[in-house]
Amino acid sequence: MSKVIVVIIGVFLCVLFSSCSSDDACSPGVIVITNLEDEYSCVNTAYEMDIQLVDEFIIIRSQSDFNNLVTGSCMPQIDFTTFDLLIGKQGLSNGVDTIVYDGIIRNCDDNQLYLTVIFIQNATTEAPNLTYHVLVPKLGATETINVSIDLN
Repeated sequence: MSKVIVVIIGVFLCVLFSSCSSDDACSPGVIVITNLEDEYSCVNTAYEMDIQLVDEFIIIRSQSDFNNLVTGSCMPQIDFTTFDLLIGKQGLSNGVDTIVYDGIIRNCDDNQLYLTVIFIQNATTEAPNLTYHVLVPKLGATETINVSIDLN
């Protein structure tokens, strides 16, 4: 009988300690982002940086991919041990005053990352195809970000 009690206590302790420690615990909230202007003194990247995309984005995870895919007047050596670069193109029907990024939202309900890119448009009929980007803290190898575009 005492062996059964010892086994039950042992199983109970294993379950107790294993269920309370999780390295995969999700912390919901906003993940701070930055950009090439702030980190590497690039200017006017919406117009001066280009990537062959149409109304979509990619995540660049290495300097060699950045050098092969992106062109423009500012081609810094990005610290890809610290950052990944989310970069995309968006065609607009009007000119734009500014691009606003709300930060990356971590949603623990579906374990996904979300970014909203807001283009504040103006009344000009310029109709640009703009490049947008953010530097995000290094993602996991298969981790991605869901991007939504808001045209204001």
